[in-house]
Amino acid sequence: MLASSARVLRQPALHMQQMGLRTVRPLLFRATTPASLFGDEVPNPEHVPQPTPNRIKGSYHWMNERAVTLLSVPLLATAFVYGPHAINDMLLGIVLPVHAHMGFGSVLLDYFEHRRWPVISRVLKYALFGITGLAMFGAWRINTTDVGLTAYFSRLWNANKSQKTKE
Repeated sequence: MLASSARVLRQPALHMQQMGLRTVRPLLFRATTPASLFGDEVPNPEHVPQPTPNRIKGSYHWMNERAVTLLSVPLLATAFVYGPHAINDMLLGIVLPVHAHMGFGSVLLDYFEHRRWPVISRVLKYALFGITGLAMFGAWRINTTDVGLTAYFSRLWNANKSQKTKE
């Protein structure tokens, strides 16, 4: 029995064909014990710092994200149905950057946790606030000195169509 298994191990293709998934799985994913990860000291969960509970960052934050998302639906529908309108364009210039800010803020919160990446998370958070402010300023400039957001995006959307008709 031992000789046949040694012969199988020397030929990798034959080895994988003869062994089923149940016997290969322990070879692929080796279990590690806490002692092998941390040495003799296994961390005590009581000493791990826990974040302080905050009502504003919890369920209210989730509800605010959903409210901004629900606000954007009628604004976008109005833009599609009625076309450019000054009030709708100004509201879109506020709601869309706030919606993007909340979405990217959730991504930063998930992937750059403050406890693990304190400096990077703070820098990225401030950069997100700066980019959101610039986006709002750009939307304000388009709305006040140019044609408005709805007409601007309509021009962008139809740029290839108008270029093809000129040729």
